[in-house]
Amino acid sequence: MGSFGASRDHITKVIISTVRHTPATEAKRLEQESNLPEEQQGEKRFNIDLLRAEKAVDGLIEALGSNDALTRQRAALALGDFGGAEAVGPLIRALGDPLTAVREAAADSLALLEGAAVGPLVELIENPEASGKYEEEEARTPVTVTGAGGQTWEIETRRDLRRVYAAAILGEIGDPSAVEPLARALKDANDDLRCQASGAIAKFGPGAVEPLAAMLVDPDPNTRILAAGVLGDTGDPAAVDPLIGALRDENDDVRGAAGGALFRIGDAAVEPLIAATKDADRNVRLYAAGALKYIGDPRAIDALQELARGGDAEERSVAEDAIEKIRMVRGEVAPEPSAPTSR
Repeated sequence: MGSFGASRDHITKVIISTVRHTPATEAKRLEQESNLPEEQQGEKRFNIDLLRAEKAVDGLIEALGSNDALTRQRAALALGDFGGAEAVGPLIRALGDPLTAVREAAADSLALLEGAAVGPLVELIENPEASGKYEEEEARTPVTVTGAGGQTWEIETRRDLRRVYAAAILGEIGDPSAVEPLARALKDANDDLRCQASGAIAKFGPGAVEPLAAMLVDPDPNTRILAAGVLGDTGDPAAVDPLIGALRDENDDVRGAAGGALFRIGDAAVEPLIAATKDADRNVRLYAAGALKYIGDPRAIDALQELARGGDAEERSVAEDAIEKIRMVRGEVAPEPSAPTSR
């Protein structure tokens, strides 16, 4: 789970794949925008060092609207150090900035503002229309972003960017009230939001197990697959029983995701998986044997031998393969030598 009172050094940078920049390209863009003639930058210039020294929150919020990219970035960073609830809205608006460096500065600062930011960030992921209130009227048109080699992308909607960042930031803050909204976001139509939400909710560990387990019976198999995968990422022993139940799923991919998740949980899953090799459901027996193979715990050998003796041809093959792998890891069986190669 994310910790309250985190320092900026411990906040993970959020990289959004919607617009791709190399660090060099991003630095060049910042420099280019900072070197624009004054009439192109706008009439007002901002002394960020002075505003920071004076803890002038209003001035820094105003600086977020500067035409100068470096000014926007530095203002966003400063607001995270001492801005309060009044800085949350302007920083969320900055999550739609054309430049990645500015967006990430805003994301870092929102994570530092913690509790003040949770409600508005949850609203963003719960309601696709909520991001619209952070838009300036003239910013609702697509934004063209230039990258390496002059290649350009259009950000069709900054609203989606804000929602994706919101999920990642909530994972960093770690407030328990965000768990269920993040779980519901796993069903969102936005692929990037689902991806960020899955990574964020895994950080909550035990607190994420119950809402994720409930999603293992969702009518949509894609939701069940994602929920099983995230349960494995939590690493929590409480996820083992729901995942073993998911080995009975009618969908091959859901069963595979559950088996992979049990493997990632590791030691805590060994005894339940040993018991599962005797389950009445053939799929459960097969996937349990496969997971035990990859975990590699010798406690499983007796149960696997029993499955090899009493199972059908496929069960015997999977069980014997698992036994061989476990023994090989323990050094009891040498791997077969590679075939000689001709010169």
